[in-house]
Amino acid sequence: MPVSSVGVVVGTSITPVSLPYEFNKFVYVQSGTAGAVTYVGGADVTAANGILLSETNNAVFQTKADDTLYAISDTVGAVVKVLEVK
Repeated sequence: MPVSSVGVVVGTSITPVSLPYEFNKFVYVQSGTAGAVTYVGGADVTAANGILLSETNNAVFQTKADDTLYAISDTVGAVVKVLEVK
């Protein structure tokens, strides 16, 4: 079971943080920038419909083979920490 982790730089534009994979996987995401307000969700993620990321806790998603997770922040250059268990 491969595990990978990366810090993805996001900002005020919607940015993919977890790309499709040939099988289902678990994706753990957490805000990596102090004070940044960052949301994760689908291709249309906004503050109104996204999941708010925490700096101290992580959000966990089980994604299917063709799913992509996206993030957006109020801070240019904000980092989203992503750990994928494939």
